Amino acid sequence: MAKFYAGSELDGVLAGFRSRGPATLKECLAPGTLWQPVLQITVMANTANGTSVLTGTRRADTNPTHPNVISTPTSMLPLEFARCYFESIAESATDLLPVHFTEIRADDLRTMARFPEAARRSPVPDPSSELSYLVGDLLARKLGAGTAMESASREKSLGNCRFSMIGAGFSYVADRPTNDPESPEPLYEPLLMFGAILELDDPTVLPEHTDSYKDLCWTAPDDYAEGVRTKRIERFNPKFLDTADDADSDSVTVCARGLCLQTANEVLADLAVNGPAAATSA
Repeated sequence: MAKFYAGSELDGVLAGFRSRGPATLKECLAPGTLWQPVLQITVMANTANGTSVLTGTRRADTNPTHPNVISTPTSMLPLEFARCYFESIAESATDLLPVHFTEIRADDLRTMARFPEAARRSPVPDPSSELSYLVGDLLARKLGAGTAMESASREKSLGNCRFSMIGAGFSYVADRPTNDPESPEPLYEPLLMFGAILELDDPTVLPEHTDSYKDLCWTAPDDYAEGVRTKRIERFNPKFLDTADDADSDSVTVCARGLCLQTANEVLADLAVNGPAAATSA
């Protein structure tokens, strides 16, 4: 089974879209689907500049399919796990909506389910919570918080996490060569984004650089939203503002695209609607 698809290859192939009709989340998670579930975490903390959200630039040497892309933390989920997890929380979902294939554009996220702000929160770590386990794994494996995770406990946690939303979309991956070297064909991943929130108590437990990310940075939610809207990388990280015209700078190759950014943007927008307490309460 191919992992990446050209736009023409998506038509009529993905589970739930064979009739080009609306697809439910249950259909998209059915056995044999070509959708790839992905856990995305919107990491938030109170910094010297107030409530902030974490972004990072993916390293080229450890992220060959997404080099030098500004992103929020993500990790692929096994389909069977994602299906079982959704079934366990489906009763608490609101706005459980099907999506229509022809309405989804490339790099466009469509929300299929939301989960209320009052949903259960779990400390990180918490061995009784599937979400807490996944969040803790990502903290240790990609965000350089392995030592902090080792010394943390439910009584002395690193923060709290909760589930927020699920969205579907086609995320750009790379270009496939064609007979015309000047016109490569873009390839996409069909992704189901499982968006979670981690409210981190101490932002200093995360370093500025890890094996997965360089330039981990705390960004104000308003700046983050503007970065998603304009794709201007300096809105996510002020470092790029001073080097924008430098031909030798990272900003020449760094870009801001992908469904992880849009997932976090949806999560932040929902927090704004529900009030600031949703972003900071434990």
